[in-house]
Amino acid sequence: MGLFNRSTQTETDRLATTVAGLPPQPADWTPEQLAQFAEQSNRAMREQNGVDPSAS
Repeated sequence: MGLFNRSTQTETDRLATTVAGLPPQPADWTPEQLAQFAEQSNRAMREQNGVDPSAS
């Protein structure tokens, strides 16, 4: 998320999009899918807590 990011979609909305693209059962997720979910989930949580979502 940089200065030039023009997306109006929130990190929480992006999390919903990410989850919609995953298999229904987390046990079926690949390591890459799990990492993608974890990264997006963390960004959404930081956003909801009022912290910069792109912060580590």
